[in-house]
Amino acid sequence: MQRILDLAHSVNEEYGGRNIFETAENSGVNVWYRFLGGLKGFYMCELGKRYIIINDSFDKMTQTVVCAHELGHDMLHRELSAEGIRDNTLFLAGNKTEREANIFAAEILISDEEILSEMEYCQTIEALSYSLGYMSEIVSYKLEILNYLGYGFNLNEVGSDFLK
Repeated sequence: MQRILDLAHSVNEEYGGRNIFETAENSGVNVWYRFLGGLKGFYMCELGKRYIIINDSFDKMTQTVVCAHELGHDMLHRELSAEGIRDNTLFLAGNKTEREANIFAAEILISDEEILSEMEYCQTIEALSYSLGYMSEIVSYKLEILNYLGYGFNLNEVGSDFLK
C-alpha cells in the first residue's frame, strides 16, 4: 500500500493540486467526456497516447472519483492496457488492480488533514461522505488508508467494484 500512497503524493506534487481533471491533463493523460450508457468510465493507452474517458451523464462528484480511479490505472497499471484494452473488460470486480486504483483515488482526492478534521463532527461514513462531497465507498478507502498509517477506525470490508 505504501507504494500507492507515495505515488499519489508524487503525482499530486508534480502535476497539480486537488483538481483531479487538471492533474490528469498535466500528467499527459487526455480526459474526454462521452456518453457511455451505464459505464462510468475507462482508461486506455493506444499508440502511446493515454486516455481517461468519463461518462458525461454522471454528476460532477462521480466524474471526479472516476477520473481519480482511472488515473490510478494510468499510474499503476499502464502496461496492462498498452494495447488499448479497456478496464471494463480487463479489471474485473475484486481484482487487485481495481482495489489499487481505488486506494490511489482515495489518497489523491482526500487529504489526511481534511478527513480527520471532518471526523470531529461526523459520526458515520455517510455523514462524512456528505461533508467531504465524495461517495461513501471512496471515503471508506481513505479510512482504510488511515488505519494502515496507524489509526484504529472500525471498518467493514469495502467492496472494490463500486465503480463498475
